[in-house]
Amino acid sequence: MPRTTGRVSAAFLEAGGETRLGDRYHAYPLKIAKAFPFDDGQLGVYVMDASPGIMSGDRYELDWHFGENTKVYVTNQSYTKVHPVLRSADGSLADQASVQRQTLTLARGSVVEYMPEPLMLYKDAYFYSETEVRMEPGSVLILSETVCPGRTQRGELFQYGLYRSELKVTFGSELIFCAKQRVEPSSPTQKLDAIGAWGPFTHYGALYVFSEQVDAGFADRVRDYLNRLLGVDEETAVPFSGMKLYSGVSRTYKYGLVVSVMGCKVYEIQQLLEAIWKFIRRTYFVDSDIQIRK
Repeated sequence: MPRTTGRVSAAFLEAGGETRLGDRYHAYPLKIAKAFPFDDGQLGVYVMDASPGIMSGDRYELDWHFGENTKVYVTNQSYTKVHPVLRSADGSLADQASVQRQTLTLARGSVVEYMPEPLMLYKDAYFYSETEVRMEPGSVLILSETVCPGRTQRGELFQYGLYRSELKVTFGSELIFCAKQRVEPSSPTQKLDAIGAWGPFTHYGALYVFSEQVDAGFADRVRDYLNRLLGVDEETAVPFSGMKLYSGVSRTYKYGLVVSVMGCKVYEIQQLLEAIWKFIRRTYFVDSDIQIRK
């Protein structure tokens, strides 16, 4: 098992209509920056990484507990950069894959927005991402992810060794969502440019929403808003109509929705997902927008 090289553990509680950071623990190079309040009693938290990124064989563990009726926005300072795995003189792997494991536990009435910056997979990076979510009835989770295929300005395009991700969501005692992905660009059995795979696109992003409020009508309204942003069936120009993006909205087995976007420029995917996120939070969960400064 990879050694644990970075850890964050934090618990949030509600007091007097305000969300506060309670017990917390962090181990270098990870650190929780000072929390900052938003309107409506919401609390914002930055996760800082003092290292250049996730190095070969590293294991990061982040454990979050959101108490009843808490409102929390979690993000990090910059991209999560995964560095190359160490190799022996003969070219074989000399270390294990890097791992990031995240656990989110949401109590009744909590509203959590977990919005990290994109994941950047350097050449020869081997990375496992594991996220487990446990939700109680009445809780809400909005979760985003964005994956970059490498430092494209250096010519790194799907030159990483392996990317494996898993997201599991349990609502009460029932598993309501499980998604697994394994991308191994050098594998002869994976043709990333084929139809049904990445095709002509290089970057991927997703926005997940889990709540008892998510039903067919919820999904239809999000889909209609997405189509308006992209100018589908519209004759006039709209904010994202000139961008090369491929997107869709789908419901999960229960209480969930996923907005998926593929493109060739990470900032375009980020801008589209941010617009969808603001629409969802303002329409269903939080009355006002928030400004995130980085």
